[in-house]
Amino acid sequence: MKVLFILSSLEPAGSETYCVALEKIWKGRHQVHWISDRLHFGQSYTSLPIHQKSILGGILNTLRVARYVRENGIELIHSHSRRAHWVAAQAAALAHIPHVTTIHQPPPVHLFSRLFPCLGDHTIAIDEAVQDHLQKYFRRGIKKLSLIRNGIEIQPSPPAPLPNQGEGGRRPGEGEVDNRVLYLGRLTGGRWRALKFFFEVLKRSGASLPKTCYQIVGRIPEERAGELQEELKQVNRAIHPSLIETHDFVTNLAPFVAGCRGVIGGGRSALESMAAERPVIALGEKGIVGLCTEETWAEAMRTNFGDHYDTPTDQFYPPKLELGLRELLGNDASVAGLGRWGRAQVERNYNIRTIAGHIDQIYQDLCTSPS
Repeated sequence: MKVLFILSSLEPAGSETYCVALEKIWKGRHQVHWISDRLHFGQSYTSLPIHQKSILGGILNTLRVARYVRENGIELIHSHSRRAHWVAAQAAALAHIPHVTTIHQPPPVHLFSRLFPCLGDHTIAIDEAVQDHLQKYFRRGIKKLSLIRNGIEIQPSPPAPLPNQGEGGRRPGEGEVDNRVLYLGRLTGGRWRALKFFFEVLKRSGASLPKTCYQIVGRIPEERAGELQEELKQVNRAIHPSLIETHDFVTNLAPFVAGCRGVIGGGRSALESMAAERPVIALGEKGIVGLCTEETWAEAMRTNFGDHYDTPTDQFYPPKLELGLRELLGNDASVAGLGRWGRAQVERNYNIRTIAGHIDQIYQDLCTSPS
């Protein structure tokens, strides 16, 4: 089947890596085409300014996508962002082909979104918070709704740490340190607020924690570079002899993660770290879940690891993060056990092969049902 993925990616994000994982699993079964503003993992794609919000821009994008669909024999469109949903809905209607949406975060509620929800012939919510939000505010726009989680590729065994990098330590030349904890993920949008929350907790509690190197791993926006360096100076003064630093973008993330004590992150960053048998403190755009354990796992799954709290206010509670850090930096045996437990949960609930099978069935149902 010829499937068109439409995104509005301006930077690497979970929705894009989700699509990359699906295409890899479907190789030889579906031919995936891509349209987006930009893409970042070597895909061949057509670049269109899908992210622009003007009505005229949306109409022009719709006409371009509809022409692409006709010229390439596309049989189904699958969109993965708010602006992409609007364009895809109109283009699919013009081409008389099915439209599937994956909703990666709760959409905003306003007059335009209620009048034109553009949720497709089948709507996929990636967690319970998104599902409940759609049912509460967009019930009339939903034709069919499924909860299908944000799958990742899971290797047969956890990755080995990078050479000369033991668990919890740093590579030679990086100085002596007792532990290494990663803050993982992009640093734009709501993630920036989560990072600032992390800084505030470290300033207050970091000096009383075991000696640790905290590494911020992710692309640093140019407009935030100066502010970030000033924040790092303040935090380092407060947490000495521990330290906090930035690390260059890591292309081969799994073995890098495998050599750390644990990871702080939300969304796919949390999932990929757990798949590498690393304990995770779930901290997302909307709040802090805490250290992922049996007690917090339902909340982590429901909120996409802190990204999607369905409450009027965000859920940034310092004691949750401080307690998670103390547990993470405490008992070694407990940390190892949490790593194994976390990987088992990801294998059970987020394996991309299972996820891809569920989505493939949606495609087949839509393309074989009477029009």
